[in-house]
Amino acid sequence: MMHFTVCDIIVRHCQRFKKVYVPYLTNQSYQDATYQRLMDENQGFRRVVEKLERSPVCQRLPLRSFLILPFQRITRIKLLVQNIVKRTAQGTEEEVQAIKAMKLLERLIQESNDSITQMKSIESLVSLSARVDFECRTLPLVSQSRRLVREGPVTEMMDFSLKETERSVYLHLFNDYLLLSLNKEGGRFTVIDHAPVSELRAENCRVKLHSLEKNLFRLHLNKKALLLSTDTQGDKLRWISAVSRPHPVIDYSAEQDFTQMQCVRAFVAHQPDELSLEKAEVILVHQQSSDGWVEGTRLSDRHRGWTPESHLETIASLRVRQRNLCPSRPQPAYWG
Repeated sequence: MMHFTVCDIIVRHCQRFKKVYVPYLTNQSYQDATYQRLMDENQGFRRVVEKLERSPVCQRLPLRSFLILPFQRITRIKLLVQNIVKRTAQGTEEEVQAIKAMKLLERLIQESNDSITQMKSIESLVSLSARVDFECRTLPLVSQSRRLVREGPVTEMMDFSLKETERSVYLHLFNDYLLLSLNKEGGRFTVIDHAPVSELRAENCRVKLHSLEKNLFRLHLNKKALLLSTDTQGDKLRWISAVSRPHPVIDYSAEQDFTQMQCVRAFVAHQPDELSLEKAEVILVHQQSSDGWVEGTRLSDRHRGWTPESHLETIASLRVRQRNLCPSRPQPAYWG
């Protein structure tokens, strides 16, 4: 009699499955757009789909619910394997196989996320390229390797001897370049300066202007420094962190005294510098803002980003923090 487990099946088939799964997820947005176009424009297609959706064989579920099942099931399988690892006796062949399966799943999910991110980056670059005019030297925007790190408006504090003491500017920070633009009507931008990220430097600026404490930071580029202001402290810290990449390498074995927080409510990132978290995932905290944002590194895969503090809770126990940092055996985090 053959004996096999869920983890055996994952280890045996994961590499072959990845060749289909990653492209499926990468092209999902096009798939959804094509489906919607056919439903709107092709009455024959619409009638057939609606007939199938009424069928008991389909449990009267809409076609879209089946199209998104691959997204949902891979996450559930990962949670299943995490629990198998947790409950498997240490030092056994079953544990080795379970940990191997979990690492394969984590790699599959990461490759899928990276592929989706790259596709979305190219789409956004093509869109931005059509809405940008250059006052300075033109920079070709569309590149396979370029991705957006952060974007948004800031206020530039001008020379106080001038009539206009401040102006609104828009920053597009990519992994290789920064664009400094003026925001125009119709979602267009006029680029007034740009610089490679290797020549950028951002520093916190604790000064008062007009007797008001503003969220100021100084941005150095092209041999000049801009004094910039943001609406919140969180925005300021996020800009400084984004410009300061790559961050120093962390020695996790020496970080047991650092604050750790556990996700108590799932969070989905909306900006490139934000960090999506599933419930029970743990982050190592680097800094927190006064308006409720936390920058941390997700311990499961060492990805860094920002998450709302309202989705997190601090882990108090030193013993639990030490266990979360233990590299020998992947484990779900526990409360202290």
